[in-house]
Amino acid sequence: MMNRSPLVSSHALKTLTGAARAPLGDWPGRYPGQRAMGTLCSYVPGEIIHAAGFTPVRLRGTTAPLRRVDAHLQSFTCALCRSTLDQALGGELESLRVAGTVFAHSCDAMQALSDLWRMNVEESHFVDTVMQPTSLGSPAAFPYLVAELNRFRERLAAFAGQSITDGDLQASIALYDETRRLVGALQGFRDRLSVPEFFAVLDAAQAMPREAFNVLSAELLVELESAPVRPDAPGLFLVGAVLDELRLLDLIEDMGARVVGDDLCSGSRRFYGQVGVEGDPIAALAGYYLRRPPCPTKLHPAHDPGCHLLDQVRQVRADGVVFALEKFCEPHAFDYALAFPALDRAGVPHLLLEMEQTPSLEALRTRLQAFVEML
Repeated sequence: MMNRSPLVSSHALKTLTGAARAPLGDWPGRYPGQRAMGTLCSYVPGEIIHAAGFTPVRLRGTTAPLRRVDAHLQSFTCALCRSTLDQALGGELESLRVAGTVFAHSCDAMQALSDLWRMNVEESHFVDTVMQPTSLGSPAAFPYLVAELNRFRERLAAFAGQSITDGDLQASIALYDETRRLVGALQGFRDRLSVPEFFAVLDAAQAMPREAFNVLSAELLVELESAPVRPDAPGLFLVGAVLDELRLLDLIEDMGARVVGDDLCSGSRRFYGQVGVEGDPIAALAGYYLRRPPCPTKLHPAHDPGCHLLDQVRQVRADGVVFALEKFCEPHAFDYALAFPALDRAGVPHLLLEMEQTPSLEALRTRLQAFVEML
């Protein structure tokens, strides 16, 4: 087992890690005066939520026993949908004092979840679904998305009781672009943080006010410049949707492997590129969501999942790819079928791990250890 003593000891890293791993119920005490708005997808426009005076907080799945959700969702629904709805039905989001929950149209399960959420939460709880287009290359996609983002802006402003001006939106876009820039810079220091530490920093950006995150991550970047580089080890590239099973990261670290890159909905994919503050902010946001690499629930005729993944793997010089896929997540399963042949042709080793709400850690350990030893 690898020694997991931190190579970086700082207030910034400790605060970010603490924010990432703290129970959601602690959120109001950690950030008094802030109003949380729950989100479940990286296609939710956090900048609009922020401009309305709320802090977007990513709702996470847990390994806690599910007590209420079976009456609403089938057992073959993904763990994220089942776990988060169970939390909502049990009143656990009330301790977060979340003002509402915003969904994005992605898979059928998430669309059903948004309807169930609306039917089962209090009337004072704001619920909306931003209907991002599925066919991103369509000529109608841009004007449609501009109209949809404006619709969401108006409805959220009515709920907040205040207008959302273009100036508000541009300020929020600038703040979120700074987060994306900082996370991009942190990518170059993966070899100076443990695997759990790096992903904790990304999780912190999705759990705390961005104003605080940006200050702390900028401080962390300065400290990482003089931090020692971790010993060389097999480099893995992680692929999947959300990764709420954090023990998988501990397993990778314990085996002496590194994660040199990822394409996760809850990871680096959420922090792609820049929106820009020039011109109409709604048009800028629409353009951003249409040009960023699509997730498996979206289609763009110019996007080849296999080639895109292989390009990322080569860029970070990963030794192998680990697909950590949510069980019953059909879009990512279809994407896997399109992606792994490109890895095979290029001679890149890869491993498929099917993640459940309560996975067998020993089974994961055995398969991961064999894969890392092969590398």
